[in-house]
Amino acid sequence: MTLKSIWDRYYIAIIFIITCFVLGLVLMVVTVNQATSEYNEVSIASGDSIWSLADEYAGNYKMSKQEFVAWVEKENQIINGKLTAGETITIPVKKGNADVDRSIQLANE
Repeated sequence: MTLKSIWDRYYIAIIFIITCFVLGLVLMVVTVNQATSEYNEVSIASGDSIWSLADEYAGNYKMSKQEFVAWVEKENQIINGKLTAGETITIPVKKGNADVDRSIQLANE
């Protein structure tokens, strides 16, 4: 069989397969970009650690502290749990769900 005879006989199937492949790649790229953007980012202050962030956020979002720390280390490629002040990391808290207020407020305000 020549390529022309294969094309003449199966052109609809070939076009369908190529279209599915391209749409699959587009869907994969969109899903990956959307997945990373749906979580909150936290700016690290001096003295912050992954465990202190876990104390603040993990209990409110049905995660154990160990699960929280493991997720943060994996998603942010953190080795040995070392954070640097000023860096921004992604935490497993959906945007709009971060109800923990990290600021100090006086009683008379």
